[in-house]
Formats: sequence, C-alpha cells, structure tokens
Amino acid sequence: MAWPQRIAQWLVSDRLTEMAERVAGRSRLAVWQRVAQRVAVLGPSESRGYVRARAAAAIQAETDRLIEQEGPSVGRLRERIIAAATESLVETIATQHAQRRSSPGQRRAA
Repeated sequence: MAWPQRIAQWLVSDRLTEMAERVAGRSRLAVWQRVAQRVAVLGPSESRGYVRARAAAAIQAETDRLIEQEGPSVGRLRERIIAAATESLVETIATQHAQRRSSPGQRRAA
C-alpha cells in the first residue's frame, strides 16, 4: 500500500472514531434511561446484549443527525459509525454497571 493511501486510511479511521464517539456520547443518556432498570438484574453477557438491542434506535437516530450536520459525504460511513458507536456505548455502560456492582453500598447511620 502506498503512503498516500495509508495516510488517507488513517485519517478516515481517526475521523470515524471521533464521529462514533460523538454519536455514543449523544446517545448515552437516552440509552441509559432505556436500560437502567433491566441491566441491574441481568448478568454481564445478557446486559451487553440487552444494551446493544435497546441502543440501536437511539444510535441510528443520532447518526442520522450527525450526517445531516456533517454533510452527505459522511453518509458512506454510516454503518461503520453505527457499529463503532454501539461498541463504545455498550462498553461504557457495561463498565459503569460493573463498577456499581462491585462498589460497596453506602452505609446508613444508626
């Protein structure tokens, strides 16, 4: 692969990551509101699948908004943005959930 192609690929990859993180960040609250109650009672694998399924609509909507803002040239990256944003969001929520499970509850004063 020639250097110009590698540089172009690197720039697209970097931009893709940045856009996916924007979509994930914009979707985080909406997804958390959809999954918070169920995730608390599911195991780690089940909760990841549940988050992934419940996040789909929010992430697709935010991706469409991003494409409207950035222009049609970003549209060709739509599926890759959705996939990367979904993975980022699932990982973020799973990590937050695991931290909440492992942290001891607050003690009440007698």
